[in-house]
Amino acid sequence: MATSVAMQRASNDRPWVIGLGVLVVIGIIAWIVQLAVGFDVLGVGQSVSWGAYIATFFLLAGTGSGLVVLAASGDLGVLPDFQSHRSSLLTAALACYVAAGITVLMDIGKPLRALSMIYSPNFKSMFVWDFYFLALSVILAAVYLLRTPTKNVAVCAAAAATILMLVEGWILSVSSGTPLWHNSLIPVVFLIEGLLTACALVLMRQGAYGPGSFARRALLFLLPVVFVLSFVEMLAVLYGADAEAAAAMGILVGGSLAPIYWATLVIGIVAPFALLVWAGKAVGMARVAAVLAIAGVFAAKLNLLVAGRILPYLQEQVGYGPSIVEIAGVIGLLGFAALLYVLGRRYLPVSGSV
Repeated sequence: MATSVAMQRASNDRPWVIGLGVLVVIGIIAWIVQLAVGFDVLGVGQSVSWGAYIATFFLLAGTGSGLVVLAASGDLGVLPDFQSHRSSLLTAALACYVAAGITVLMDIGKPLRALSMIYSPNFKSMFVWDFYFLALSVILAAVYLLRTPTKNVAVCAAAAATILMLVEGWILSVSSGTPLWHNSLIPVVFLIEGLLTACALVLMRQGAYGPGSFARRALLFLLPVVFVLSFVEMLAVLYGADAEAAAAMGILVGGSLAPIYWATLVIGIVAPFALLVWAGKAVGMARVAAVLAIAGVFAAKLNLLVAGRILPYLQEQVGYGPSIVEIAGVIGLLGFAALLYVLGRRYLPVSGSV
């Protein structure tokens, strides 16, 4: 019987494996082109040095961390409905973490540079802390998944995941040389967005029933919170920050980046909220809302990264747009994360209960 179930699962997964494998190949080709030609094939430059790759990194690492928190919440009795879905949540979290690590290697151009964080780390750098908390989160999530878990493991894994989301926000908020990023709200926003995208993934997988029912309610709460925080941040910068930060925010809300900024708020926050309210528990509409919410978080992170560096000090405004190579790379990375999840669900063992 077990063999029959495994064969049936493999048969059902085959179309997904093939389709996602194609996306991964597209990403590999993009990376090869980038390594062969250099950063000239990307949309980033000396001023706007962080673009689609770093936005993808923040998205994947935050989503993975949010999934670990949900899994731990189930085992700790906070959200009991999630306990029976621990293996699925943790497999998805590990897939996101691994893909996030690959994203950093693609962004730095020369992957071997990452070894310097092991051999000669500079602990004054938030990047180093981010690297080590990502590594710690991967290890704890793997132990949590593959070994019979305990409540201590659940607490440690959730704590490391939460700190990882905050550290990624701190990477930007401690950048005093970039006034728009020098904002204490950013770590909080990153934490909320990580939980939001994790709940959106659960909603996509489960529909609006079982754990998906909580995910739906969570999105109905978190989407307005993100919307309010976005406006609070906008008003605080425009009317209470220094001139350089206000100028960058002005470009974001009323300049060259305005169409993307307002589309992010409308399509990535208002639209999914409205769909979840009006469509109730309709599975199709719930999944559309989840996709829009995830896309909205990605766009918000990309907007923040670009707007923060679009006005170099005492220089003319610069521009940024993801190149074909960057877009292909992002597609490959997302496909890789999804492929790891599908393969992980098929081959990784399932841990017992706490």
